[in-house]
Amino acid sequence: CWSDLVLKKQRVSPKAQLQASSGAVVETASTNRNALAYVGMGYLNSSVKAVHVNGIAPSMETAKSGEYPISRPLFMYTDSVPTGETARYLRFVLSPEGQKIVEETGYVPLR
Repeated sequence: CWSDLVLKKQRVSPKAQLQASSGAVVETASTNRNALAYVGMGYLNSSVKAVHVNGIAPSMETAKSGEYPISRPLFMYTDSVPTGETARYLRFVLSPEGQKIVEETGYVPLR
């Protein structure tokens, strides 16, 4: 998505400052007024501004509907059919209570 829509399938500049985590990306971008960074909505805070694309503001609603063009889903994988603690964790994440926590932490809930 990012490479197609933003980079137009070109390579990232060798001058780009790569960071080890999304938190580090936000911290670095917040100190450089010319920075352009890509992080999940859960990492946005008052130190950085989210970019509008074609007049569309990033929000839970526009990300969920697909209207905001540079959003992406977050996947969870297991190495086999989940059982035990893994299955309980996944059921919790997908439950109304788990989805409320997803939303409260700045991510887009499934429901």
